[in-house]
Amino acid sequence: MGRQPRTDGATIDAVSEIAVQSSEQQRFVWLREHLATTPGRLRLLALLLATTALIFGVATTAAATVRRNATNAVAAQTEPLLFEADGLYASLSDADATAATTFLRGGIESGTRRRRYLNDLRSATSQLTTLTRQVRNSPVAEAAVSTISARLPIYSGLIETARANNRQGFPVGAAYLRQASDLMRAEILPAADRLYAVEAQRLTGDYRSGVGSGTFAVVVLTGLLALAALIGGQVYVTRRTHRLLNVPMVVGTVVLLALVVWTLAAFSQEQDSLSSAQRKGSDPVEILSATRILTLRAEGDESLALVAHGGGDQFVADFAAATHALGPADGTQRLLGEASMLASRTHSAAAFAEFRSTLARYRAAHRRIAALEAAGRFGDAINLAVGSRAKEAPLADELNKSLGTQIASAQHRFAGAAENATSALGGLWLGIPLLATAVGLLGLLGLFQRISEYR
Repeated sequence: MGRQPRTDGATIDAVSEIAVQSSEQQRFVWLREHLATTPGRLRLLALLLATTALIFGVATTAAATVRRNATNAVAAQTEPLLFEADGLYASLSDADATAATTFLRGGIESGTRRRRYLNDLRSATSQLTTLTRQVRNSPVAEAAVSTISARLPIYSGLIETARANNRQGFPVGAAYLRQASDLMRAEILPAADRLYAVEAQRLTGDYRSGVGSGTFAVVVLTGLLALAALIGGQVYVTRRTHRLLNVPMVVGTVVLLALVVWTLAAFSQEQDSLSSAQRKGSDPVEILSATRILTLRAEGDESLALVAHGGGDQFVADFAAATHALGPADGTQRLLGEASMLASRTHSAAAFAEFRSTLARYRAAHRRIAALEAAGRFGDAINLAVGSRAKEAPLADELNKSLGTQIASAQHRFAGAAENATSALGGLWLGIPLLATAVGLLGLLGLFQRISEYR
């Protein structure tokens, strides 16, 4: 018998490697030869066109989604929550100012003042409940909500104790009132301010996402890429087949151009509406709310200084700080100046001018009260303060009402502009993927018609 040739593993591996390399070389040669033919190049062009259409569709859909999500967040989440945070701070400030003012009367308080105080607490509780559900895992917001929730019942309890002592004429009621006001100003209002700051930051981020230029760039660049593939394909087909037009590819080009124009026009309309919502809506809401908070703070300071009967220097100083932050009553500087500028922008200058006039009268009344207080005539100062607020339309109440009306108007303007911004992007979520797919299919149809002629 002849001896069998011995084949070891190394030999087998070498043979297999040579076979693989040979197969790869054959495939490469086949691919190179195939691409040298017109059908091969048309197939490569079809792959390129399909890829660019896919890139355009995915990228543009993503850009539209970013803007739509940001716009929806501004319209339905962050700005309304900022409005709630503004309202919470204002409700708490007004409750404190009302409690202090009511205390000056002594005895049984006015039913109107009592209802106003209770309504403020109910509003604050409702606003706090809304904000508690929407803090969205922000540690700062959660801590602020927890602080307010824990301290507000203590505050209201101290006010009720002060009220009970005040009705009986016990001087200790003033001490409870100061303790309650200190709690409000040292812990509760700062927590409300932190909560407001969190929502303001979120709103700013959503506004930036909603009007960012990056999404415009994505649509333009990917649209140009897809357009270049379509036009380049048509030029190549025309040169190779000597046919002037490829109808499916021409239709695809028209559809692509229409889709790009529609998308950019929708983005532009959404951006204009969202910018209008900010400039004419949320910006005035923030400035007017800050103005209202400062006027309420000044009202409370004046009442607490009178309650202290000469021992309220800190409240006198805080009144001066609050009115300084507001600026001159003519609205030429600081916060009032900014509010006046926004009023001119939103065609509400007349309403704001009326507010400035009332503020000037309020300041004049305060100067008379302060002069009586400095002279030691606390009874006359209290009578002047209480008397001015016992009328049908007290000056401090007029200020609060005027600002509340202007804030409501600004919020209404915001809602209208935000709705326009949302509706501008309404059909893109469906139109972009459908039309981008149509562009790709039309391009492939036009190319495969030419490829089939070579069979």
